[in-house]
Order: sequence, then C-alpha cells, then structure tokens
Amino acid sequence: MPVAARQPDEPAAGDAQRLAGEQSPGDEQALIAEARARARRRRLRIVLAVLAAAVMALAGVLIGYAVPGTSHTAATRPVPAAIRTGVVTGHLAACAGLPVRVITPGTVTVLRGTVRWKLVSPGTWRLVLPTKVVASEHISNNYDQTFRFALPPGKYVLAGRYDRGNALTFHEVSVPAGKVIREDLPDVCA
Repeated sequence: MPVAARQPDEPAAGDAQRLAGEQSPGDEQALIAEARARARRRRLRIVLAVLAAAVMALAGVLIGYAVPGTSHTAATRPVPAAIRTGVVTGHLAACAGLPVRVITPGTVTVLRGTVRWKLVSPGTWRLVLPTKVVASEHISNNYDQTFRFALPPGKYVLAGRYDRGNALTFHEVSVPAGKVIREDLPDVCA
C-alpha cells in the first residue's frame, strides 16, 4: 500500500509538540491576556446589544402610548370630522352695477395657498392665485344660495368666476379647525 508523502509546508505531529515546548511562560501569559481581552470585548458587545434592544422596546412602548388609537388599555373615540376641519360659508355677490336684483350664476372655487404678486417687468406686477384646487361649487342664484366648504385648517383663496363674462372675484381666508366662518365674495362689477 502506498504511503502518502508529507508536504514540506505541513508540520508533523511531533513538530507541534516541539513548537509548544519552545514557548516561554511569558508567551503563555500574553496568550491568556489576549483571550481575556477578547472575552471582555465579547461581553461588552453582548451588554450593548441587550441595552440597545431594551431602549428600542421602551421607545416602542412610549410611542404606542403617545399615538392616539394604538393603546389597547382604554377605548378611544374617533375625533369627529367637524373638529378636524373648519367650515367656510358665504355668498357669491351678483355681478351687477345697478341696484336692480340681477342673478348672475357662477362657480366658487377653493384654492389652497395665498395670493402672490409677481414682477412681470420693471414697475409692472401681476396678481397670481394659487393653482391647487381643493373644492368647487356652482351657484345658480346669488341671493338665495350660499356656498359651504368643509376644509382642513390652513390658508385658502375663495375665487368666484361668473358663467357669463370674464369677471373674477376672490377673497383670502384662513380656516381654523372646528370653526364656521362666513366670507362673502365681493362684487367686482360695481
């Protein structure tokens, strides 16, 4: 039976014993100190991991109590929509310069934001209305019909455009939560 030849790089079993016998007691102490240092670092990592997990669990519990509706200890009632929103109501003024009662139907549109002035050329400014449309309502009778919008709190522009002609009326309004405010759009034709 052929015997496998030993590679010159591999130490024999007797070589390992010889190498172990050549180590001095100072080398053994250094190895022991290194092993203890590794063990300390490993214990420190474990303690830090446990502390991090405890902090995250505590944060989760605190967030659970802070966010409404996530606590299972007490039944919570939903907040009514009227409290979370505000209501804007009013009239679209008839577009008539005469004291005669004239009905001029139109549409009231709610735009989110505020009115800005934009410099077009030196000394010339242009009025710029917001572009985000939130709601709109058609008014067929200026005297008997009012517009009514339930809106989240914020700043809005109420814009009224008449069906005939290109007259536009607007009014800026700030809507508080849980309040009903009345804002009539002005008559720009007078």
